[in-house]
Amino acid sequence: MLNPLIDEIFELLINKKVWMVHTLASELKQRGFLDTLAAEPERDLFKRNFLIMNALYQLQQQLMPKQQLLVKSLHIELVNNPSYNQLHPNDPLRDYYLNWQNFETSTAEVKALLDSFWQQFSRPTYREIPLNNEQQKQLLARWQLTPPVTLKALQKRWRQLAVQHHPDKQGGDNEVFKQLKIEYEQLKASCSS
Repeated sequence: MLNPLIDEIFELLINKKVWMVHTLASELKQRGFLDTLAAEPERDLFKRNFLIMNALYQLQQQLMPKQQLLVKSLHIELVNNPSYNQLHPNDPLRDYYLNWQNFETSTAEVKALLDSFWQQFSRPTYREIPLNNEQQKQLLARWQLTPPVTLKALQKRWRQLAVQHHPDKQGGDNEVFKQLKIEYEQLKASCSS
């Protein structure tokens, strides 16, 4: 099914370089293209976001191979990049949003999705799992840091590694980035104690 927001979103992408899902939603609502879609606030928000993401992913496929549409919730950008002319074949998020059956997700399912999302923040952090001396020494060597390490030096090295390995960067790797984030939290805990 063709999403009615595709043309409107394309026009917005042409006129402004970088968008976020919530800024697109706000602009589309202001222009009268996004009305209330459900009585329950959570389900209404879900449906509006679903329509936007579905339109973005459909547009992404339509623009290939001449243009690339980067689609992340906090970074949506239309770029001309002939060296990057194909979509990643395995993208569960794209598959989810291109399946119109998911648009009719029930209120209970939406609440369960939100609960699942927020529960991630109540789990123990890696700062609560201390490193022993040998683990800390090995990790500092891998991060190319020499003890004693100040918090400022650790933060600087984290930023360098995060930029290098961030999944949104060319050559970035999501799994490496996640592991670095865990290690950073562990090192931060050992620096501050």
